[in-house]
Amino acid sequence: GGGGGRGVGGGAGAATQQLAPTTQVAMAAILDDNTERLSHKEVEQRRREKAKLYFDELRALLPCGADSKFDKNTILQNTIAMIKQLQAELDFYREAKMGAKRPLTQPGSTDYRQSFDVTRQPLCFCGLDGCVWESNASFCNLMGYTKQEIAGLSLLNSTAPCDSDASSQHWQRLISSGMCNCTFYCNVIRKDSQQLLVNMDLNLIHKKNQPYCFLVATNPTS
Repeated sequence: GGGGGRGVGGGAGAATQQLAPTTQVAMAAILDDNTERLSHKEVEQRRREKAKLYFDELRALLPCGADSKFDKNTILQNTIAMIKQLQAELDFYREAKMGAKRPLTQPGSTDYRQSFDVTRQPLCFCGLDGCVWESNASFCNLMGYTKQEIAGLSLLNSTAPCDSDASSQHWQRLISSGMCNCTFYCNVIRKDSQQLLVNMDLNLIHKKNQPYCFLVATNPTS
C-alpha cells in the first residue's frame, strides 16, 4: 500500500515537474503580451503620428504645399481637386484612345470643355469687371479655393495692394484700346493670404464686335 502511495505520489510529482516548464512558458508569453499591450493614450499617440506622416506626404505632392499656412483641410481640399483633375485627364485620354466619332479637325464643345478642365495651365473666364465666371482645377489649386468658392471672386480685389493700380490699368486699357491681349507681372493674394507672384496673361474675348469677357492665364514665377 505504501509502495502504491509512493507510486501515485511519485507520478503526481513527475507530472508536476513535466507541466512546470510548459506553464512557465505560457506565463512568460502572457507577461510579454501584457508588456506589449499599449494603453489607449499610446494608441492614440501612434495614430496621430501616422496621420501626420500621411498629411506631410500629401503636402509634399501638392503645388505650394510646403507653405506652412496649409492646414489639414486645405491639404485634403486640394488633394481632392487634383484627384478630380487626374480623373478628368484619364477620361479625356481614354476617349481619345478609343477614337472620336467626329474627325479630329472638328472638335466639339465637349472637347473644348474637357481641354479647359484637364489642362495644367491655370485658367479662368472673367467678366469685364474682373469677377470670375468659370475656372479650371489648376486655377483653383493656385488660388487655394474650391470651384464653388472662387465663383464671383474679383481678381482685381485679389491683387496685392502694391500692384492693384497698375493691374487695373492693364485691364481697362485692354478694353478701351481694342487690343486682344496683354501680359504683365503682379502679386495675387491666395485664400490663405499668401501673396504669389504670377505672370498674368489677359485675353479679351469679343462678342458681336463688343468686349465680352476675359480668358485669364496665370503662371506662377516660382
